[in-house]
Amino acid sequence: MAQRIVKAGLAAGAALVLAACGGGSDPTTVAGSAGAEGGAGGEAGQDGGARTASLAQPDSLTVAFCKPVEDGTGGKSYQVVLRSFAAKDGAFAGERSAALPPATEPSGCDEDGPSYSADLAFNKDLTLVAGLVKGDRAAAFDMATGHEVGAPDPDSFSKRLDNGSAVFHPVTGRLWYDMGRIDDGAQGDLGSRDPKGGLKTEENTAFGKIPDLLRKDGPTAETALATDDVDAAAVPAGGVVATGNTTYGVRLSKVGPESGGIGAGVYLTEIATTGLDENSKVFCEPAFWRNATTLVCDLQQLTFSADYTKLLKTENLVPENDRINGQPVLSPDGKSFAFLSRGEDGRSGLFRGDFSGGEPKKITSVDPPVPDPEREMRTTLIRWN
Repeated sequence: MAQRIVKAGLAAGAALVLAACGGGSDPTTVAGSAGAEGGAGGEAGQDGGARTASLAQPDSLTVAFCKPVEDGTGGKSYQVVLRSFAAKDGAFAGERSAALPPATEPSGCDEDGPSYSADLAFNKDLTLVAGLVKGDRAAAFDMATGHEVGAPDPDSFSKRLDNGSAVFHPVTGRLWYDMGRIDDGAQGDLGSRDPKGGLKTEENTAFGKIPDLLRKDGPTAETALATDDVDAAAVPAGGVVATGNTTYGVRLSKVGPESGGIGAGVYLTEIATTGLDENSKVFCEPAFWRNATTLVCDLQQLTFSADYTKLLKTENLVPENDRINGQPVLSPDGKSFAFLSRGEDGRSGLFRGDFSGGEPKKITSVDPPVPDPEREMRTTLIRWN
């Protein structure tokens, strides 16, 4: 997680962003333009349905926009916008825009590099976004209003350890977070709760039980690691994860005994994999596993032996190009993938490709909800619903 420097005050600039993103009096303005290349997109916006339609419609792709806004005091507030498009033809399907409260930073809006776990910042039906209040309290916010849900009683007398990253489990929809640092500096337990139910629904997983979570299944392993700021792609059955590094390249790790340090990542022991070693490093950021031995890493497909000790094959999923390409997401049927890509004109497009081969097809343009000349707005394809 980037440095949490958000301070109080939602300036007029944030209000302008909210209005321009569809949060003002005319929700059709952005909706109509968003579907310019998406056939029915304009029609969806003109009847006002964009603000009420489900963002998680089957076979739709959802893009998240996150923009920091200076609050005039040296701090920042955040605007989060979600837009969904039909995966078949790019038709505009819906939008939500939320100006989050002062002193709040949404998950997946890191300022110091790509945020590859941005999909975990949102719950299953894309109605909530996770974040931190004052940099140390896990919270969930309504994407329709920007208001915190399940907030603690402001009049209560209580003291809690500081939370770190806050994310949603992609299957259960519970809000997960680390329970803070304990006196000797080691990582504490992991906490989870029903985001709308508040602290009364909180359940704790003791630090020593974290390996059980990492072995349980892929979604649970990825969620547990994300609470420790570890971006990882876990095999569907759990127990083995892939991580990336600009210096060391792709790494495969299995859940093993504690080896020192702090956090959930302490339980990962690197697998010595021929083909990922010093002589033949592979530099890409893991996106997802198609199955137990096939990893999609950026726009490459890596196939490993059953014991993960050998890299058997590397394939490019798109032709060689000079475009700036984002991380792919997997289709529900496992046969296709989608990704954002920016060309020489500086505009981003949403592309769809198939694992059977061929050049990817552009299905729609994806432009920022508001002018972004400094390119401060983080744009991420988070999900194929």
